[in-house]
Parts: sequence; C-alpha cells; structure tokens
Amino acid sequence: MDFAQLEQQLQILAAEVAGTVSMYVRTPDGTVAIGAEDVIRSASILKVPIAMACLAAADRGELDLNTLLPISEPVGGSGVLAYLSGMEQITLLNALTLSIIVSDNTAANLVIEATGLNRIQAFFDEVGAKNSKVTRKFMDYDALALGLENVATARDMAMFLECLHPDSEFLSLTSKQQLKTIMRDQQLIDKLPAFQPIFDETLIIGNKTGTLPGVEHDIAYFENDVMLVDLAVLTTDWDHNHEGQQTLARIGRMIIDYMASASLKLADDNAPAIACQ
Repeated sequence: MDFAQLEQQLQILAAEVAGTVSMYVRTPDGTVAIGAEDVIRSASILKVPIAMACLAAADRGELDLNTLLPISEPVGGSGVLAYLSGMEQITLLNALTLSIIVSDNTAANLVIEATGLNRIQAFFDEVGAKNSKVTRKFMDYDALALGLENVATARDMAMFLECLHPDSEFLSLTSKQQLKTIMRDQQLIDKLPAFQPIFDETLIIGNKTGTLPGVEHDIAYFENDVMLVDLAVLTTDWDHNHEGQQTLARIGRMIIDYMASASLKLADDNAPAIACQ
C-alpha cells in the first residue's frame, strides 16, 4: 500500500462509518487531514499533553518528578488508585505514568494539581495548539455542570505528538524518551494498536486512548526502521462504542500495512542484483 492508497482508504472509511471521524495522519510521504480542526470533547487523550507540560516544567527546574503527592481526593472511572487501600501518596512521576498507561483519572488530577492549569495552558499555547484546552480536572461533575469542558482537535493532538520528535525544542531529550517509553508501555491497546503483529519487534507503537459515551479517541506514534507516523483520530456520535473501537483498529491496521509495504520496498531496493550468466 502506497501513500495515495492509504489516503484513499482513510477517506472512504471516514465517509462510510456510522460515527463522525476526525483525523490527522502525518507520514514522510504526506499528511491526511479529515475534520482535523473540529473541536471535540477530548476525554483522556489530553493526558499526554498534560504530561508534556509537567515534564517541560521539570526540564526547567520548576517541578521535581520525585515529589511525593498525597492521594487526598480519589475519583472513579478509569485507573487503579481510587480502588486501592492503604495508598496515601505517590511520586509525581508515578502519577504521570499511571495517567497514561492505565488512564488513571486520580493520577491525572494529581499531575494537573502539581503542574497547574495556567502552566498547562501556557504549554499548549507555546506549542501552537490553539483549540485544545484543559479547563477542569477529570471526573469533576460540578465543573462540568458549569459548562467547563476539556476539548481538543486532531490537528492539535498531532502537534503534541510532534513534540516527541528529535528536533522538537519543547521537551528535553530525556523527557521525550521518558514519555515515548511510557506511551509504548500503554495497557489499553484495543484501538489503533489492535493489529500490531505480535512477533514484529521492528514496529513500535505508543498510544493514548480516550473514551466517553458515544466517543472513542486514540493518538499514537507508529515507528519502524523505515519511518515514523504520527496520528490522532477522534471519533464521536457512536450508538455503540464498540463500533468506534473497531473503526480505530481498522485505521491502525491501514497504517501498519502502509508501513510494512514501505519496509518491503526498501528491502527490495537494497537487495543485491543477481548477475545474468
């Protein structure tokens, strides 16, 4: 599958499914943008740029990732901290890690508290993600009742993924490697990474999901020996969330097939020519 075929298949899929699909896919061969500027309820995908804002502050010496944070206001939903007994405190780094790999809402709120909403939004503005905002903590129904909502666009989320590139200046190399590793250790892999070949050690995927009733999101980097692909896919208006999960898995499979084709082409191009006798 070449890039033109990938773009065509993504456009067809977005048009034919029952839900609404917004995406931004960046490849070395070009980008695919479908509804990429649509402002959408972000669910948990914003936990990645929140973590980035925290790491950026740590890079500047404003925060210490080893600081112990009291677990004083656990909230439900995804994660584990709210359901464990005897857990009274956790380091900022461990909270950041749990907020990504199991989408822990309590941990994410601790990261928000430690980093501060103003510092988080300042990081968003610096990156240029003008349409993404964190206005409240996770599972804060009082704030939600007041109309405060966390939002994002597919284009903005792809910009955040770009912060992990080697030439990006928004995070230190150590912070980039740290967050890429945390995302690679993601436990929720039933969406974009669902079709990752089990025995293919050359393909690395790091992702972060987001889920609300009728909403299924995922952002990810796909990396192999040939290329790096960043993609942010935000989907809404599902009657059944499972349909959204399946759609994201299909998109991930297209990316995997596209990257595999590029690897095969490179191998063929580099194969030694057989001399004719």
